[in-house]
Amino acid sequence: MTDSPHGLPGHAKVTILRGMARHWWAFVLRGAAAILFGVLTLLNPGLSIFALLAFLTAWLAVEGGATIWQAIAGKGEHGAWTWLDGLLSLAAAVALLVAPGLSLFLFVLMAGGFAVAVGVARIVLAFRAADVLLGLLGAVTVLFGAILLARPGPGLVALVWIVAIEALVMGVILVALGFRLKRLDAEAAPTPR
Repeated sequence: MTDSPHGLPGHAKVTILRGMARHWWAFVLRGAAAILFGVLTLLNPGLSIFALLAFLTAWLAVEGGATIWQAIAGKGEHGAWTWLDGLLSLAAAVALLVAPGLSLFLFVLMAGGFAVAVGVARIVLAFRAADVLLGLLGAVTVLFGAILLARPGPGLVALVWIVAIEALVMGVILVALGFRLKRLDAEAAPTPR
């Protein structure tokens, strides 16, 4: 078997995707939570900072919990990056719970730093799995974080719109990835006699 340009044999990439495919529904759940968060935020952009923090904290907790569950259940080569993704999400949720009165500036920087770190982890995982949708998810997340880090002072309304749009885009990509993994899981299932 020949090695890929990413240092993994071809069967290792298939193994990573098949490991992810067994838990396709977790991607759909994460995507649905992101879409719900994005829609609710767009419908009421005048939310107070505490309401935004509550929604964001809940979303990060669902994202982190589902991702860590995937890392525990998957036990594949992608496990370290999946753990990093989930732990960063949970750490951000805990930080928001512990200090809800963060200034907007620190909140924006934290959200931007979180997005860049998680996006890079997703891009690395995408290269290891040779998966375009997963890479797109990482790229959108990095772009979102870079915008927040480059312009931390545009105000709460701009942040609300950026977060909502990123959540919607990420949610749609996660749902699409989940259903694609469902098809992969169905193809891998043994046929009944």
